[in-house]
Amino acid sequence: VSTQSTGSNTEYVTKWRRYLQSKIKFYGAYARSFQGEYLLTQDKCGESIKTLQEAQKLYKEAQVLCKQYENASGNSVGEVRPAKHPFFQKLGPIIDLRLQKSERENGFIYYQKVPEELPELELKATFGLVAPIPFEVPPVHAIFTEEAYKDFTIQQTPGPKITSQDKDDLPPAKETDIGGDTKGIKNDSGCSIQ
Repeated sequence: VSTQSTGSNTEYVTKWRRYLQSKIKFYGAYARSFQGEYLLTQDKCGESIKTLQEAQKLYKEAQVLCKQYENASGNSVGEVRPAKHPFFQKLGPIIDLRLQKSERENGFIYYQKVPEELPELELKATFGLVAPIPFEVPPVHAIFTEEAYKDFTIQQTPGPKITSQDKDDLPPAKETDIGGDTKGIKNDSGCSIQ
């Protein structure tokens, strides 16, 4: 993951860079996990083990990057903790189970050597209803120069200035009565748990 930002501006993108790097490793681990499972169904147990070992390595790298993301300074939206998300947490045990199954079946049935080379990841989809359209990144426009990036800083961007008087001058919101029975409701929200 690269950015056009250099020098002192890197502090603004550090958090995003860590997040994108963790996503690359995470989805790479998912892809290798599914590839390992597929290779096992094709009776290619040695290749399956190698692929699942790579998935395990990528998952561990994603965990490290998630920790770095959580501790990084920079701009982000809220306090996101990708390593604590169930989608992320489920992947580790899935990879472990698939790897154990491949190693167990290779030890009992196949006796295949684990190759040194990692099997190629098939990137072209061979299923689905629509053919994929190749995506090409357009060239960078001429106005996006190094000088343009230097002139743009977040600190110099003026924001709206709201004073305490402005807050007091706001009129209350006009709410229309929606009708219904409101006599039995004993809370401010109008919600009742049944």
